[in-house]
Formats: sequence, structure tokens, C-alpha cells
Amino acid sequence: MGSMQDREYGVMAEVEADHWWYRGLRDLIGRLLVAHGYTARSGLRVLDAGCGTGENLRMLGQMLRTEYLGGFDPSPLALDYARRKAPAADVYAGDIRDPLFRTECYDLVISCDVLYLTGFEAAREGMRRIVERMAPGGLLLVNLPAYEWLYSRHDVAIGTRQRFTATEVRRFLEPLGLEITLLTYRLFALFPAVVLARLPSILFRPREGEARSDLSLPSAWVGGCLTELLGWENRLILRGARFPWGSSVFAAARRSPRLG
Repeated sequence: MGSMQDREYGVMAEVEADHWWYRGLRDLIGRLLVAHGYTARSGLRVLDAGCGTGENLRMLGQMLRTEYLGGFDPSPLALDYARRKAPAADVYAGDIRDPLFRTECYDLVISCDVLYLTGFEAAREGMRRIVERMAPGGLLLVNLPAYEWLYSRHDVAIGTRQRFTATEVRRFLEPLGLEITLLTYRLFALFPAVVLARLPSILFRPREGEARSDLSLPSAWVGGCLTELLGWENRLILRGARFPWGSSVFAAARRSPRLG
């Protein structure tokens, strides 16, 4: 599994509540939970498969009425942060390649920017087991970095093993018994700027240990504008837009009632 440098967990824990990229992702997840009726339900069983430093767990705990809310991660440092951010959640050590389960069944599973650390092949069996634990019709939300050619300094710092295309995501999820309801790239409008910003380190990659991620907070004004831009994209996605390129791939899929 790829290895994120410890300092990057500290940066993530510090900025993820306010950083425009994370806020945009949580906005899309929140809109989907509303659209799929999850905010109107009670007794939900929810898993964050690769919870990182815990901001998504905190959001899920605030939005949803859960019977069980849990998250696992292989990093002890990330787990320490996650426990502080989501003290009511069941946060424990685990690996998506060989997942541990603390409840029998899940209505909702999210896995945001986790599978890039393992690659699809290494995580295939673990994801199959997660899907088997999902209730029929249960929802899986996945976000991943796009395009191998976009591998840069940021990926070196955070331990990226693989970046993905939308086609690869479809070919991975569907054989697991999932029916994809949404598959799109994200950061469509910002994609040219992302490529330009990363171009020097795409061409000349730094060595591991010397690399730093792109995570830093811009000014409040810039951050607000970028957050609003992603909110605009998210609203279009909920209305049926599917973007042909972007720096991330996002998928929503339901467990087939016929599985198992």
C-alpha cells in the first residue's frame, strides 16, 4: 500500500475543514445523501472505508441519524485525528485490502481517495467483501484521483500508487455487483489550471521525502470563489451533467438486489 508521509496527515487534519477542495467534495456527498433520501431516514448503518483524519466522518455524523457510524484507516496518526473530530464514531485500525467489520450490514459506504494508495488489483478482494456487507440497494460513494499522466509531486508526497480514468472505475465497480448510478470527472472547470500548476513536477518529479503536497489554504476570498465554483459543478452533476475530464473521478453505485 502506498505510504503517505506523516507530515501530510498533519496538514490534512489542519486544512480539510476549510480547504476548498475538501469542501467541494463534501458538498457533493451531502447533496447526494439528500437526493437519495438518506437524510430523511433513521437507524442508518454507515462506514467510511479509509476515514483518514476524520472530517468526512464528522460530516456524516452531523447530517445523518445513524444506528452505527464507523470508519477505519491503517494509519495510527490519522486515527488519532479522526477520533478527535468524530468522537461518537467507531474509529478503528483497518485496511481496505483486508477490511474488518464491526456491524453486520451497511446502508451507506463512502471511500474517498483511498484506493489510489493500493491500486485496484490489491483492493479488489477487500472491496468485494465490503459490497457483500452492504444492504441490497445500499449506496457506495467513491472519489479517486484522475489520469496516470497527472502524477506529480503531490502524488509522491501522499503515496499515490495509481490514478484512474472513469472507464477504469466502471470496470472495477460493476463486476463487484454494483449498479453505477453516477460516474463523472470533477474539477472540470479548474482542470487546465490544475494541469498548469502541476506541470513542472509532472515533468521533473522530486524524490520521496523531498516532495510536498498541494494542500495549503489560499486566502479566504480565493477559497470562497473556488468553493462556489465546485458548488456550481455539483449542482450540475445532481441535474444530470457528466463532465468529460477533471482531476478527480467520482462514482455513486448501488448494491444490486440480486447479489448474494
